[in-house]
Amino acid sequence: MVTVCTSCGNQISSALNFYKCRQCVNHFVCEVCETKAHNRESASFHTLDKMSVLNEKLTSAATNNTSTSSKSSSSIFTSEEYLYSLLSSCDHCYCVIAMDKQPIFECQQCPNGFCVCARCMPLMSTHHPSVHTFSQQPLNHWAKIVHDMYHLGIKCDGCSLDGYNGKRYQCEECPPSYDLCENCFGQKHTQHKFRYIQNPLLHGSNQWILGQRSLELAKKYGNNNSDWRDPLTGWTRSDAELVIQQANQEKDNYHTRLQEIEKKNAEYAEEERRIARQQLVDSERRLQDSNDDFHRWLMWH
Repeated sequence: MVTVCTSCGNQISSALNFYKCRQCVNHFVCEVCETKAHNRESASFHTLDKMSVLNEKLTSAATNNTSTSSKSSSSIFTSEEYLYSLLSSCDHCYCVIAMDKQPIFECQQCPNGFCVCARCMPLMSTHHPSVHTFSQQPLNHWAKIVHDMYHLGIKCDGCSLDGYNGKRYQCEECPPSYDLCENCFGQKHTQHKFRYIQNPLLHGSNQWILGQRSLELAKKYGNNNSDWRDPLTGWTRSDAELVIQQANQEKDNYHTRLQEIEKKNAEYAEEERRIARQQLVDSERRLQDSNDDFHRWLMWH
């Protein structure tokens, strides 16, 4: 594989080490360009990892044997699939699948789940137990799951809806935070520029999928090399394990927060019912008192 420095455009000699961006798929920097100011200034956005020729050969082998739906010159982490869709990974070819855009088939007999893409599905008659059956959810099923993820503790500054679902947009100019739901975005506060904020549950779910995929690829192509990196994510085995741990924590935090809100709402609803019952009792008492007063008045007259 010929490696070209994307900073200076020159081919990197096989006798030299080079640097690969952890966030970008095809961003390589030679040793000379690594010291340049523009690469140092971008360190807060891009992480350059020193690579060896051996490691690059292993990366190339994984790339040639792995099909991904998100292959491009940009990072998987800035792709529309990663930001807006719920991802999965084919357990046969390891391609990444945006489940609201591409069909995915799940085995109904495998206890830990076994999913394949549409391209690999015809191969399952010979590559998977023939007695196993596969099912497919409609694409809008996965789109609804993503749409129903709530932005917990976030209020839309356009319509005042608290904990709304759907897409979240945040103003880049108004501190500390000015947020709009997808219904208000483009309709209100149009004088400022907004950025999309990914739902934390969607972020954790997609990170977990990519982390699991990286671990599987590391087992298959890493050859016990701890420095081997997934060509799509840039993660080593230890990176992927940490990502999975953080993703699980992120999902746990979301569900814990959701349970707290649901409990608080239930308590609030119960308090509202208690107040309503008390008001009903008070109203009946006042009505009874009025009837008693009326009867006493009749007796006196």
